[in-house]
Amino acid sequence: MKILLAYDASTFAKAALHDLSHAGLPSSGVDVRIVTVGEVQAPMENTLNLETSVPIVTYSIERAQELANYAIEAAERDAQEAKTLVSLAHPKWDIDVEARLGSPASIILEVAKDWKPDLIVMGSHGRSAIGRLFLGSVSMRVASEASCSVRIVKHRTHEGPPVILLAFDGSEGSRKTVHHLMYRTWPLGTKLHIVTVIDVSVLASLDYIWLVGSDLQAHQDEKESRLEHILHSLECEMKKHFQVVSSAAPIGTPVRELLSEAKRVGASSIFIGSRGLSRMERVLLGSVSHGVVAGAEQSVEIVR
Repeated sequence: MKILLAYDASTFAKAALHDLSHAGLPSSGVDVRIVTVGEVQAPMENTLNLETSVPIVTYSIERAQELANYAIEAAERDAQEAKTLVSLAHPKWDIDVEARLGSPASIILEVAKDWKPDLIVMGSHGRSAIGRLFLGSVSMRVASEASCSVRIVKHRTHEGPPVILLAFDGSEGSRKTVHHLMYRTWPLGTKLHIVTVIDVSVLASLDYIWLVGSDLQAHQDEKESRLEHILHSLECEMKKHFQVVSSAAPIGTPVRELLSEAKRVGASSIFIGSRGLSRMERVLLGSVSHGVVAGAEQSVEIVR
């Protein structure tokens, strides 16, 4: 397994290091590439045009080089720090580091494109002032554009065996997520909670349009019965891999219900496919997975 770990020494990045031990990753046979990025902006200086008395902006090449040197040195220190911490927790993993200058999201995506990891792991926020206020634009861009699975870690610790929430809607993406979970290595006592949301917006836009004049209640009962059968079959299958398995099929909007269920069961992480059943979600990053990443208190892994 190949894991790309984006690290910037922020609180959330350190949480991502800790989270590696709760993600069901194997104890050996893992190649990790730690990527750190130094950001540099050209320093601007105001000078005065003597002929027009108008201030002009100039760039100091020497000062820019000094800042670039400082940024790459800091990135290299961060990379070595992360390598030391990961090595202590996972001594059988093969780890290398890469420090670069540039835009963090662009560098992470570039390395991922060249190296082709199975999974990118990163904190949800960086250490900038903006990053402490909003979901980091870096993590959201990587989640949207990466061609592999992405695990975004929030600043939250979980004691004891993992409690996993699996978002399942029957789509190809959610079926791949099921297989993804099966082939992880989970500690004894790991709990799995499967959630299938009966989307009220889908009921409104499809059932009520196509079933005018027919027995809508009978159709709905049949759909719910079929859903119960699917969930029961999935529970039985997943009990071969998890000690405790439960399920729920709330009615509502997917993001809200998934986050509510995650809070109710005390989930430590949420696994969700990158594409849902809707046509738009097959083209773009699904609005559901996007909303879950933005609103969750837990780590979220978007599976591709």
